[in-house]
Amino acid sequence: IAVYAPPFTVAAQMAIDDLNAAGGNFELVEADSGCDGTVAATAAQTLIDAGVVAVAGAACSGASMAANAVLSAAGIPMISYASTNPGLSDATAYPDFFRVVPSDALQGPALSDVVGDGGSNNPALLYMTNDYGSGFADSFETAWGGSDFLCTKQGYADTATDFSAQIQAVMDNECDSVVLISYAADGAQIIEDLATAGFTGSI
Repeated sequence: IAVYAPPFTVAAQMAIDDLNAAGGNFELVEADSGCDGTVAATAAQTLIDAGVVAVAGAACSGASMAANAVLSAAGIPMISYASTNPGLSDATAYPDFFRVVPSDALQGPALSDVVGDGGSNNPALLYMTNDYGSGFADSFETAWGGSDFLCTKQGYADTATDFSAQIQAVMDNECDSVVLISYAADGAQIIEDLATAGFTGSI
């Protein structure tokens, strides 16, 4: 999700500028999590070595999970603006982790309400199989009533670029809508592929 990084940086720097204008003495130190647990753990160690006192992030749930193990061991709190995996609410498993975004345990039921209120009766669930997508998909599926009430459920790796199997499942099962749990690039491709296949339901 590197495409989102520049606005994250701008927002962080604006906050630091406001804090310093009020008499603070803060400095922004950045590290790239790569949206990957292994990369995030290494990045967390570089932040510790740089002497940070707190971490804003990570964005990706899997990255936050791995970084937390390193940061919490050093007594450094992290506050995520985007990690929504329900498991991160477990303070024993992820000590010193906080977030300012709702957990998918809340977002799943909310999405279920939106889909139902939109008139969908037979939705397909397409989702990426990383920590973010799987957690959100499970939460939506439970809120919707379980797998028996889904038209089809199709996962894909967050590195996938070919979604033909998922699109075909939607078309073959005559789903009336698609619930899409994705990032920007893969989501856009899936929407284009659905249109090319002649899908006319809501997404």
